[in-house]
Amino acid sequence: MARVLLLLWAGAVLLACSDEPGSAQDEIREFVEAGVAAAENRSADDLKDMVHRGYLDAKGYDREQLAGLLRAYFFRHKNIHLFTRIEAIELLAQNQATVKLHVAMAGSVISDLDTLAALRARIYRFELRLVKEDDWLLQHANWARASIMDLE
Repeated sequence: MARVLLLLWAGAVLLACSDEPGSAQDEIREFVEAGVAAAENRSADDLKDMVHRGYLDAKGYDREQLAGLLRAYFFRHKNIHLFTRIEAIELLAQNQATVKLHVAMAGSVISDLDTLAALRARIYRFELRLVKEDDWLLQHANWARASIMDLE
């Protein structure tokens, strides 16, 4: 039994140390998770680092304007909790992708859809275009209000 446990542990260590990168979709999911963590920590600088220098969105904001918008939002909202649901990830090329996702934003923890229904959360549908340089970066975004029914 001890040998089996030792072999399983050794195998887990070798897999963890592997240089084999995750799939592009896994990297993009990690990018979204990192963005959620930065937003919940109210870190406009961390979010800005995730935005491509040539960013321009559908509302006309560039990278600096987006960072300013985030700072203003964080100033007005002391507690930020996000609930995300990725609808689709589409790889356009090896270094380009689109992501469609819904994000619910509230001042309290949103653990699931039942909790979300009880909160006065704002729900948005985002369409993101990402480009990969060394890491994935947000190149363009479009967003609109959505409803809880869009998340079901």
